[in-house]
Amino acid sequence: MQKIIYEKYGPAEVMEVTETSVPVPAPDEVLVKVMAAGINPVDYKVRNGSLKFLTGRKFPRTPGGEIAGTVEKNGSESSKFKKGENVFAMLSMAGGGYSEYICVKEELLSRMPEKWNFADAAVVPLAGLTALQSLRDKGKISPGMKVLINGGSGGVGMFGIQIARAMGAEVTAVCSGKNMELVKGFGAHHVIDYQKEDFTQLPEKFDIILDAVAMSSAGKCSRILKPGGTFVTTVPSPAVMLRQMTNPLRSRKTFGIMCKPGGKDLDVLADLMREGKIKPFVEKSYPLDQATIAHKHIETGRVRGKLVIKM
Repeated sequence: MQKIIYEKYGPAEVMEVTETSVPVPAPDEVLVKVMAAGINPVDYKVRNGSLKFLTGRKFPRTPGGEIAGTVEKNGSESSKFKKGENVFAMLSMAGGGYSEYICVKEELLSRMPEKWNFADAAVVPLAGLTALQSLRDKGKISPGMKVLINGGSGGVGMFGIQIARAMGAEVTAVCSGKNMELVKGFGAHHVIDYQKEDFTQLPEKFDIILDAVAMSSAGKCSRILKPGGTFVTTVPSPAVMLRQMTNPLRSRKTFGIMCKPGGKDLDVLADLMREGKIKPFVEKSYPLDQATIAHKHIETGRVRGKLVIKM
């Protein structure tokens, strides 16, 4: 089997395709034949060493935090999924998705919705769970709330808009002018072109602000956040975590989201997928041997929706 590895932190060129043996699942794992792997900004941030304070210096590493594929073999204590079933999952921080086969803990897997293709399913788990846990667990979203999502055209933003709508919220999304129609298509009630208008100066106030691209701050957004409201950012920087520690003293709460993989939450997304309430937009797919090119693409910060690797 083939997979991508890198032996040191560095630019996209440190990645290479290697041949290796098919892994054997542990008792609580499932061997999955990977058909597609989603590409996320965290993949290159781990690869270039930006997150080495979390990931350490253990090499070789294989990038990829989300996959879709078919069950090949169950571990001795795994019985929830049958051989040949289509499944998808968010993986741990260790990654490993850019691989033709991978062993995944059974508790992280969910059945793919019927009629979904592997490429579309593979781009849901990491960004979708980030959006779900931000809005539901941190923001305590409920019907009638006003939600603003900064970065509506990216992966987390795309799913954030759709999940918020499915939960009965009124959604305002922020993006560039060229992406406004795309973001409207995701279901945003209102769309702000950040190139023409500073969303932090809007007259409206919001119950939840999800900064899906981590380009703003709780301080800048405080004037448009209702008392009792919540600001969530996808990058839990030291400054964000320090502010989060003071939440008990503040009316307006701040959270840095650290998404947790899990099959149960993925089942929630799978139900929304089956109901047609979540639909991804995949800008481009790449073969495994073009992972370097794919990383250079996502590092531009200009990806619309998601990128995916097809095996």
